[in-house]
Amino acid sequence: MNGRIVVAAVSLLISGCGSEERVIILKAALSQNPSEPPVRAVELFADLVFEGTEGRIRVQVYPNNQLGNQRDVVEGLQMGSVELANIASVMASFVPETNLFELPFLFDGPEHFDAVLDSSIGQSLAPAFERRGLHLLGYFDVGERHIMTTERPVERLEDLSGLKIRTMENRVHLATFKAFGANPLPMAYGELYTALEQGVIDGAEAADPNYFAKRFYEPAPFSARVGWIRLVEYVVMSRSFYDNLSAEDRAVIDRAARAMILQQRTWYRAEADSALERLREAGVRISSPDREPFRAVARSVYEEWADRVGGMARIEAILGLGESEPVR
Repeated sequence: MNGRIVVAAVSLLISGCGSEERVIILKAALSQNPSEPPVRAVELFADLVFEGTEGRIRVQVYPNNQLGNQRDVVEGLQMGSVELANIASVMASFVPETNLFELPFLFDGPEHFDAVLDSSIGQSLAPAFERRGLHLLGYFDVGERHIMTTERPVERLEDLSGLKIRTMENRVHLATFKAFGANPLPMAYGELYTALEQGVIDGAEAADPNYFAKRFYEPAPFSARVGWIRLVEYVVMSRSFYDNLSAEDRAVIDRAARAMILQQRTWYRAEADSALERLREAGVRISSPDREPFRAVARSVYEEWADRVGGMARIEAILGLGESEPVR
């Protein structure tokens, strides 16, 4: 029986063998399309939870922002009206400690990403989530992000000077693009294509799967392989929901969440590789600027934010975990 069963009521009673057992409904809110790796990974989680609890916990998956934008969803998690979500950089508005993982050029590649976020460094943020009514299950990898432009390619750092670049709603991201010499403009994701098409902005930043899936390459056909950040999505559960589960059910949730997170990373990374090839086939003009000037100015962002994310020593500890790996 498939775990992705839509149940009309918040709870039901299952009768059998002279006993009744309450069914728990878990609503999962996602921003991506159903075909994208994060949604497919949460559907895997749904199946594993259904099987592990013999149907006592059933997960309803709501993709495409059906339960609201990410800020709305975090508020829903805190109030207990949403049980599970994957939240990107807007999480820093609720859990400022996550700005640590929003710093530019923090991760040298997927192996380094895993080494940091699956270590005590990644787990050290769990109490900060708990204090805000959230339970941290782990971290999705939603890709290395590059810079797209509408009128001309970015071939060096100086080419960004004065360009209006859309960023996410995150202060570290804004500080980074100011350091790059651009004029960053936070904007809702749903408005991005039209803004590019109408010339409201000169470009934006995105991972290859998003760039391809949303057809941003149509109004913005230039892609600079800057890799300025490997974006984290925070996989969180309502703390009140998690704490009210039995120890047995929490163990099922934890095992299913770990399987979900590992599978999401595998699927996303494979999709990123294929998306790059499809972008080339679509005629995207790809440039590969020297990343060192970008990295050099990004140091000013580290210095600006160090005291707010645990100190420069903590940043250096994360960077040091990737020293043995090739820079991507």
